[in-house]
Amino acid sequence: MLLLLLLGVLSVFVGSPDPCVGSDVLSSQLFILPLMHHNFSFLTPGVSYRPSLRDMPDLPSWLHYTYSPAVRTGFVYGVPPEGIQDFELEVIARDKHTYETSHQVFKMNVLDQSRKPYEVRFKIQNMNVEELLVGGRWDRLHQVISNDLWQESADDLTVTSLASATERGDRLPASPDEKEGVYVSYGSSVPFSAALLELEKEVEPLWHHQPCPLYFKKTSYERFFQQQGFAIDWCSFKLHNNKKSNTIGEDANGEDEGPKSPVISALENEGRVYLQRRDQVEKRSYTFDVVHTILIPLVVMLVLLGLLTLAMCCHRNHIRRFEDYATLSRPDPPPYQRNGTTPTR
Repeated sequence: MLLLLLLGVLSVFVGSPDPCVGSDVLSSQLFILPLMHHNFSFLTPGVSYRPSLRDMPDLPSWLHYTYSPAVRTGFVYGVPPEGIQDFELEVIARDKHTYETSHQVFKMNVLDQSRKPYEVRFKIQNMNVEELLVGGRWDRLHQVISNDLWQESADDLTVTSLASATERGDRLPASPDEKEGVYVSYGSSVPFSAALLELEKEVEPLWHHQPCPLYFKKTSYERFFQQQGFAIDWCSFKLHNNKKSNTIGEDANGEDEGPKSPVISALENEGRVYLQRRDQVEKRSYTFDVVHTILIPLVVMLVLLGLLTLAMCCHRNHIRRFEDYATLSRPDPPPYQRNGTTPTR
């Protein structure tokens, strides 16, 4: 009886370990794990989720977690970088009212897939990540890209990146009622359509504006996004041809240097970083910096010090000459004042 009681207490604090749930994911392609569709021991409105890698304290940099109050569940999403191995996700659900916990492990089998050569990247201003993942908005956005802008890629279109604006370095909005924004990237093996090329040429003058103008003229294809409830930040709309850009892990001859770090691969897939080797960095001279920051201020200080010294010396000589002139022009005192006697009447 005592042993059963101890097991019951441990199950409350640790949670009963459920069997692993397997799932296949593709590298360089977004996967979304909705936690509400899996059999936790309870599903109540007051449940919070804490995902992490198994036997690790947190998620890797390329995996993210968000919670949607609309459907009362959490989402784990990310793009596995190229060359990454299979991994396991551990999710602990906790009831905030009863403090009951439930534990589950998701085994992710990563299938290798090369990065898509053609990508279109843009930012959605009027939504957060959790809002985009619910209510059928994700499917409507996919239809706008595949049906209206990039029809040739309908059978090959995949999501290659999804990140909130704050994860990309944008600031939080000043008003709490405004949305953070979402950066989305779609990739395909099919070259860009004429509509995408025309749209990029139309918004290219906005790329150098920070922040983006609020009252920019309507683009030719903006109506397709507005009909589905999406407001696009046209300053971030760009097309990327990954065949022409250099990749991390290749030298000047195009030879592969070996496996890449998962963190570097994730940042490269998101378009956030491009690293160079030490011998590829251009050498520069710091002579101008030294002259500009040290020598010029030193020369200015010496000139000012000389002018101050000259001004003080001239002022002192002027005072001395004035005293000598006052002494010479003063009349001699009477004889009785020189002898110290007083005159008699």
